[in-house]
Amino acid sequence: MLIRWSRLGWRLRLLAHGSSITGAFDDASAAILGGVVFTDNKSLRVIRQLNIEPLTVVITGYGNRKNLQGIDRLRGLSGIYRELFSIALNGDLWRVATINGILVAESLGYHRALETIGAAMRLGALASGVSGNGPSIYAVFKPGDEGPFIDYIRSTWGYYLVTRLVGTRYLLS
Repeated sequence: MLIRWSRLGWRLRLLAHGSSITGAFDDASAAILGGVVFTDNKSLRVIRQLNIEPLTVVITGYGNRKNLQGIDRLRGLSGIYRELFSIALNGDLWRVATINGILVAESLGYHRALETIGAAMRLGALASGVSGNGPSIYAVFKPGDEGPFIDYIRSTWGYYLVTRLVGTRYLLS
């Protein structure tokens, strides 16, 4: 995989050699640009960037095995995902992130993840869901609000990472 910058419009392009790029362009764009990045993976185009306030993210569940047996169920929800993308573009990021996470967890049979997403939301998370197609689970909090969820994670999963969302590093024009 090769990531390069084009001087024409500062457009980020991802070139893959013989491998799927589903999700790769959005991941690469977010990692390089920072903030929230909306992309069109088919045309390799950044649609919009948003800078976000510093938030805390708690991640767990990464010790489980990936389950892609229900991947066809996810493909069957493509119309719902297009609608969720539109809702997120209009600013309702955290609700969309949580709905997406619930759909992925349910489709792929991550029942323990569903319980954890519910606990995170009850304990004050702005959003919670499954990262990508799992098995990692994330919960987003305002800084300082993550303590009760970390206590829950210690008693259920036993392991976790705490990090922060990265603000915008580069703006595309």
